Amino acid sequence: MDITKQINMKNIRFIATLFVGAGFLFACGSGTEQSTETTQELPLAKQGQQPVAQHVIPVGAEGQAILTFESDSFNFGTVKVGEIVEHEFTLTNTGEAPLIISNVHASCGCTTPDYSKAPIGPGEKGMVKVRFDSNGQMGNQHKIVTVTSNAMEKNTLLHVRGEVVR
Repeated sequence: MDITKQINMKNIRFIATLFVGAGFLFACGSGTEQSTETTQELPLAKQGQQPVAQHVIPVGAEGQAILTFESDSFNFGTVKVGEIVEHEFTLTNTGEAPLIISNVHASCGCTTPDYSKAPIGPGEKGMVKVRFDSNGQMGNQHKIVTVTSNAMEKNTLLHVRGEVVR
């Protein structure tokens, strides 16, 4: 076989391989074929129908704890330097699972938190107690306390505000 016939044969094989490959490519996802599924097996949306109204469960209500504070902010007003202010934030587990507070962290060392350590059952109340030491603090204050729990919202922020004067 001479060189011209070898080149032509290689080209023919290459072109044939391309056609076969392209055939597989288009046959596997072209969407031009009819589906073998019956309309009864298809979801309603694919049948062009709207689904019948379904019971909607509020986000997080099904089997989760939900942490709800009566208020997430406390303003202690004006205090003199060195005074200590305490406030207890009241919370309720409005979810369906026990609420477990895993950590409470203040944004400043002058603010010391304490909290309910035992699991708080659905409908039960708990607390986060915050102690602000104004020693060394002057002017307007805004301290943030982060409550971490197994609730839907993993982190909840509490705010302690006020003013420290001489």
